[in-house]
Amino acid sequence: MSATTSIVSHGEVDALARETYGQGPIVLRIGNGGAGAVGLIAALANDYLAVYHEPGQASITWVCNHSRNTQLALLQHHIDIALTYERDQEQLAESEGWSKTIGCIFHDHFVLAGPVNDPAGVMQQNGSLEQALQTIAKTRSLFHSRADSSATMFKERSRWVAAGLGPWKDSTDEAWYKQSLHSPAGAVIEAGKAGAYLITDRSTLLHQTQLGVVSDMTVFYEPQSETDVLMNSCFALVGTTLAKGDASPEERDRFVQYMQSDRGQDLIRRFGQVEEGDVECFARVQDGFARNKMRGGQGVDRRWRVSE
Repeated sequence: MSATTSIVSHGEVDALARETYGQGPIVLRIGNGGAGAVGLIAALANDYLAVYHEPGQASITWVCNHSRNTQLALLQHHIDIALTYERDQEQLAESEGWSKTIGCIFHDHFVLAGPVNDPAGVMQQNGSLEQALQTIAKTRSLFHSRADSSATMFKERSRWVAAGLGPWKDSTDEAWYKQSLHSPAGAVIEAGKAGAYLITDRSTLLHQTQLGVVSDMTVFYEPQSETDVLMNSCFALVGTTLAKGDASPEERDRFVQYMQSDRGQDLIRRFGQVEEGDVECFARVQDGFARNKMRGGQGVDRRWRVSE
């Protein structure tokens, strides 16, 4: 009998590979959303294949879904390893018996970003993130939201609730609170074009900066510690049963161990950096959170610069 779950999907769970790395038989299928979109899964997969497999003898695929749908892809045996961002949903899956949480792989970070000209005057405040959201609502400054049941959506809504607000439920807020089904990158691009605030993840904003797509956005709030409410840490999950077409447990476990190894963690730390000291997209597990700050900076020549 197949397992059932209380986790609710949003839209269809994608079962097909978005990208394939290497050549030869598929030995692993990795499920993830945002980190795959900025290229981290490709970097890890290609390095792993170079270390553990002969050229042309193996390939790894990336299957793209947001966090909860990635868990459902694991349940449905579309992937072998899920890299997800919601501790409560991971605990739920483990309690239902079909998923095992291995541990943290890297730290991403949510940020409150928006236009450099800051129409709501958020940068002038020294208060909390929730007070900043209250100011955005009070001034009816444009705010973009992803209404897609992603980890980003749930994080954003939890902060509005903490601020005593729920603009997605109030039709009188539709003039300034705009909802969409954009991808993480699409949300950043559209917010940049419109001059809107949004909550997004650090790696997506940095990646779009490196591509030269956005340059007039800055960061107002970001994590200040490893326990900050804006942390967006990624954990690895594996299934508790095997089905036809699944990777071998040995291959699967070796890839997880590789990601947690010094080599894998160093690749994660350096990912996206042009030069040592550049703002990093992700933080290693041992670092807890990124020390290089983004607040008050913006893209200059495709690199994030913060004025001293």
